[in-house]
Amino acid sequence: MVLLQLKGRGIVEGVAMGEILISKNTLSFLGGIDKNTGIVIDPKSDLYKKKISEKILYITESVGSTVGAYIIYTIGRKGVGPRAIICYKADSMLVAGCAISNIPLIDGIRYEKIPIFSKYCAVNGKEGRLLLADNLNELVQTESLDIKS
Repeated sequence: MVLLQLKGRGIVEGVAMGEILISKNTLSFLGGIDKNTGIVIDPKSDLYKKKISEKILYITESVGSTVGAYIIYTIGRKGVGPRAIICYKADSMLVAGCAISNIPLIDGIRYEKIPIFSKYCAVNGKEGRLLLADNLNELVQTESLDIKS
């Protein structure tokens, strides 16, 4: 069943659905993600050694330089980037990286609002909507985010 619908700010358009990978911390794309594998390589991250590819990534915010946008672009082109990114506060680097990579992005979603047992989600980057569920089939059947697959 769909557990919760949250509304944030839509920043980069697009829709995505899949398993959600949640970090309660910030993440640096420059030095924090292996750009060839999409694996988090920052040992200080609570996502250390986890793969972000094909996941919906939640981070509180990104940190780092403008080169981070290039890293997002690179992992997107190589097919090892996330399907979408959700955060509490998007900076210009994260926005630019997602925009040039066509990765849906929404912000304004607090970590504390995401139920710990949420395993899957659907994102609408245009409307800033997020659906959370414990079962992928429930998300596939919903039409409330205009998600087709």
